[in-house]
Amino acid sequence: MKLLLVGSDMTKAAAYRRAADTLGDCEIVGQVAAGELSRRSALPAALTGNVHGVIALERISDQMIDMLIKENARTLYDPPIFDSAARLLEMADRAARNNLWILPVLPLRLLPVAQRIQEQVTAGVLGQLLYLKLTYSERLPAGVSTPSGALAKRGCGALDLLRWLLGGEIADLQVARGSLAPGFEDVAILSVALADKTYATLDVSWSLPHGYPKTASITIEIGGTSGSIRSDALNQNAQLYTRQSSRSLNWGSDWHVEALRSLKTLATSDAPPSALEDLAWAQTQVEKLA
Repeated sequence: MKLLLVGSDMTKAAAYRRAADTLGDCEIVGQVAAGELSRRSALPAALTGNVHGVIALERISDQMIDMLIKENARTLYDPPIFDSAARLLEMADRAARNNLWILPVLPLRLLPVAQRIQEQVTAGVLGQLLYLKLTYSERLPAGVSTPSGALAKRGCGALDLLRWLLGGEIADLQVARGSLAPGFEDVAILSVALADKTYATLDVSWSLPHGYPKTASITIEIGGTSGSIRSDALNQNAQLYTRQSSRSLNWGSDWHVEALRSLKTLATSDAPPSALEDLAWAQTQVEKLA
């Protein structure tokens, strides 16, 4: 499967190139910089040569959507910050009307360990769900010129994971926000109560020090009346605890691999594992808190 990168984020582009190498039968055939998208001929010219899909590392413009529809190109949508909820719903409607297959990359939902946790939840292994605790952190930015605060950067993905794992209607949603670094919102902790009395705390603060050995840390704990799961997701470590026993949940890839796998293996008639409508719901909650 031949894929084209659209956008100038070289770090993210490298991650997708590694993912393509891992799968073995995906090939990144080129990268179009964001500035080139202003030329109407740039994307169609790049899509010549039997390219099957596009990985968008920038926000998608109407012009780019028209190009993707014309070329019937499958699309992964992975910008640094997602659009407004209204814009996402507009994109979802346009994609549906034109049969454009587009997968918004929500990293937490695409984590293989999160998929394994969701399998256990769906199977009823944990019983009636009671709580979810999530910490989704990165290294503190070097300066205060970083364009996005903690809530804008990761709140959307955290709320999507909550909805996907727990289901149910949100009865109360609160956020504590603050700045430890002057002029930069680096603290955001969400407290969520569902109508069925399940609760969740989501810490999406920039809280890792500069010397931390990894650039990011994601921990997930979910518990119910019959058991709990604790996961250090990026270290590929998860433990399932029940009254009878404890055991490990195993997996072996990251969300970039899983996104490409979905792009490659799902039929054109299959719905993507996460949709723009799902993303719009989560973004709506973030906008209410902003």
